Parts: sequence; structure tokens; C-alpha cells
Amino acid sequence: MSNLKIERVELYAVADRLAAPVPWADNQEPLLYTNNIVRLICNDGTEGAGATISYTENDFDRCIIESQRTIVPGLIGKNPLATQELYNWLQSRCTWGGLPAKSPIDIAAWDIKGKKAGMPLYMLLGGARSKMLSYASTPMFDTVEEYFPYLDDCIEHGFTAIKLHCYCVYAKDVALVDAVQERYGKTGIRFMLDTATFYTPEQAMAMAKRLESYNWEWFEAPVSDYDYNTYKRLVDHTNLEISSHGNCLLTLQEVTYALSQNMWSDIRQDATVCGGITPLNKCFHIAEGFSKNLEIQSMGYTLTQAANLHVALAHNNCKFFEQFYPYDDFELASINTIRTDKEGFVHAPEGNGLGIEMDWDKVKEMSVASYVFE
Repeated sequence: MSNLKIERVELYAVADRLAAPVPWADNQEPLLYTNNIVRLICNDGTEGAGATISYTENDFDRCIIESQRTIVPGLIGKNPLATQELYNWLQSRCTWGGLPAKSPIDIAAWDIKGKKAGMPLYMLLGGARSKMLSYASTPMFDTVEEYFPYLDDCIEHGFTAIKLHCYCVYAKDVALVDAVQERYGKTGIRFMLDTATFYTPEQAMAMAKRLESYNWEWFEAPVSDYDYNTYKRLVDHTNLEISSHGNCLLTLQEVTYALSQNMWSDIRQDATVCGGITPLNKCFHIAEGFSKNLEIQSMGYTLTQAANLHVALAHNNCKFFEQFYPYDDFELASINTIRTDKEGFVHAPEGNGLGIEMDWDKVKEMSVASYVFE
């Protein structure tokens, strides 16, 4: 295996032009989603794939793929099985795409590593379990009443937990939370609220107290991840689980500092934005060292879901897996998919590595930009 080398790299920015754009806050334009895919092909024919999602207003994103194309020529000739060495090399590369541009490369290398080992990645990384509870991650609806048929459908499908993406306008969110609590508060369904960092410190504390009184599961992204003092006050003055946005403070050093300062009740992390499977696996151990959960951020396409799911299944300290529902718009070009069962569990994909097969002809057809290096 020491002779295994990467000999071809393919980059794709894949977009479904027919998918409905989805807003996550009242003051946002509806967002368009791009699945940024890296495909590594080795000298013995073994392939690996990784991806990261990007979401933008008005047009599909090309920033990630443009950043990647300045990095990946240096991958040619490298051994993808030396994942730590490859990760160290990636961290030294200069790119304005940051960690999200590097993450899919690390993920693709781990996909190859699992295939060469003849094991699913979650088993290679530790194998704590083969299934876990999941929650439905909602879009934002125009009215409170429009949430109810959606929530009913989620429950009928099997979800036992649901995270609300809301208006991120305090008064409107209070009305939504109160209505959901009144209608579903005695059903046993666990609820979370994500306000996408738009609250003031005063609004964040008021909402945290409200959610605490309703015994909701957690409060996510109440303020900017950089507002250390507000996060610390929320953790200190409520018994509610306070979770960060999960798109900032991603390095191992930042995560360790945040937990040492009692800023978060858990870690919110994502393999596709933090640098890949290599650092995410380490973050799980950091969380365990602080007796905390790492609640995985995994709303996205099948490839991005698979990377996060495998690492979460390798450990015990993650309670829920995030799934956007309905699924269809985020399964583009995936031959096999990841879906929650009728008991509310999501299962590890079958097969070695990530266990995800892609329709590469469809990937090429749906790409808004692509590059090949060999």
C-alpha cells in the first residue's frame, strides 16, 4: 500500500437548477445550494470522494472549487492512505477558501483508506454503533401555520426530534415557539431552535429561558460564535443546552479554548467545514475529555452527510444526526442515500469507506464548473 498514489483529481461544483431555493432567516434571500465534490483516483483504480456544501444568494457558488483548483495539483503522486501527513500538507496550503475548501480532500482520502482496509469508515474509526437517532432540520416557512403540516409529516415519517429554522426575528420566533409548544409539547417529540446568530444578547437570554421552561433539547446559534461573553452567560445562567453556530471556531485549539472557558454546552462541528474527517475525529475526543457531546452538523448532500455520519457512529458522545427533510433535493446524483427509518434512526451506509456511490455522468451533467488534474 506504500506504492498507492493519487494520479487524477476531479473537481465538480454541482447544482440542481430546478431545486427550490430555501431561506434560513427572514432577512435573507432564498439560498441556492452547491455540492462541491472532490474525486480522487489512484494508480490502482481505487477512488475516493468527498464534498462540502455551500449556499449563496442569487447564483450558485464557485468560490470553493476555484480555491480547490489552486491546491489539488500538489496532490498528484501523494499517498492518500497517509491521512495525517496529507492533512498536515493541506493545512500548509495558501487558499482563501479556508477549511471548507480543504475538507473534501481529506474526506476523499479517508474514503480511499476505508476501501483499501475493506471496512466502513465508522468501523475503521472506532465503531461505537451502527445506527443513531436523527432529527429533521426544517426550512423556514412564511407563516407559523405552514409549519404544522410539515411537522406532522416529519413525525409520521418517524422523526422523534425536529430542529426549527425560524425567522430569526425575536417576536416572530416567540410566536412560532409558543405555537409549536402548545401543539406538540405533550407528544414526546424533542425540539431544537436555530436562530442563525441573529439575536442580541438580551434576546438570546430571553429565548433561552423560554426554551428551558419548555424543556426543549437545545438552543443553537443564538448569537455570533465570536460573542464569547454572551455564550458563557447563557451556559452559566440556564440549564438548557447551548450550541454554537458550527461554522466558526473550528480548529482544535479554538474548540479546546471554548470548552475550557465554559462557552458551550457541547461542540457543534462538521467534517465538511472544519478540515475533514481527521480533525473531526479529534474533536470528538476533545469533547469526550470535557464530558461533552459533539452534536454533528450534517444538513446537506449525501456525500457530506456520509462523512459526518461515519465519524458520529465511531463515537458515543453524539445524540442526534441532522437530516434535511424532505430529502430529495439533497440526494442529487447519489445512487444510494441516507434516510431516517420509521423508528427515528439513521443507519450506516453499507459498503467500505463512505459507502456512497455516485452517478458520475449525472455529476458532470449537473456541474456549473469542473476541473481535472492528472
